[in-house]
Amino acid sequence: MSEIFWFATVAKVIALALGGFIVYLAYKGYRRNNSRPLFYVAIGFGLITAGTIAEGALYVLLGSELLGAIATGTTIMVFGFIAIIYSIYSVK
Repeated sequence: MSEIFWFATVAKVIALALGGFIVYLAYKGYRRNNSRPLFYVAIGFGLITAGTIAEGALYVLLGSELLGAIATGTTIMVFGFIAIIYSIYSVK
């Protein structure tokens, strides 16, 4: 396996760890403050993290076409960004 493959794998693992930590903090804040916007922030970052991981998993583990994996991962990430934007504009 090439060096770029290992670099991408390590980057995805780091993204999973950081994304999971952000989701944990946002959800913990939601529970502590009963803040609905923080709930949507947690969902948004969860989807962004899931999109990043799905992209790599589709391509490497399932042998999907590269562009198909990128399109799927990006679509999931877009929904995550929408959730975060919703959390910003839903503040009353």
